[in-house]
Amino acid sequence: MTIAAAFATRRIWLAGLALTATACDTSGFRDAYMALDSAGQRKRERFFTDTENVYCVGKLASGVDDLTVSAVLRAEQLYDPHSGDPIDVDYYLGVKDQAPGKGKDITVSFLLERNQTDEPYPAGKFTCELQLDGDVKERLPFEIAFPDCPEAPIVTGAACAGFVLEGSRCPGALSDACSCGEDGVWQCR
Repeated sequence: MTIAAAFATRRIWLAGLALTATACDTSGFRDAYMALDSAGQRKRERFFTDTENVYCVGKLASGVDDLTVSAVLRAEQLYDPHSGDPIDVDYYLGVKDQAPGKGKDITVSFLLERNQTDEPYPAGKFTCELQLDGDVKERLPFEIAFPDCPEAPIVTGAACAGFVLEGSRCPGALSDACSCGEDGVWQCR
């Protein structure tokens, strides 16, 4: 083999090695965000304890059929329900997986679930980590805050604990003023 042929073979081998190295990453997120809906049309970074649904959404392309997309939920701060003061925490709250398959325009969405649909979301600061095959690719910080007053009509005896801060005063559905008592229910006059 001549020296020129040896150099040509080496260049082809190095070019092939470079292509192989870049071809390994065949999936990735184009966009990721938190939203009120699974399609991601109503993007938010701040939610409230009485929000109906909270979704972690990712838009991605995948060149492989066996891709696993995971969402890991972590709490960084929780708000005290009596004072609203932040309490620093480092809690792992859960993980969900999806296998969306191969495609150029894939949307994955993960609903943050509550034990009961009529319970409030916990108030605090959180992060949704989106992973591809176990590797964190996106970190989405978001907050769930106590509203000044809830969206739902307020009546005497209805639960307020966790929805608003203890002692909150709001207009009632059938009265002028209601307050969230120490017992966790609305007292209206």
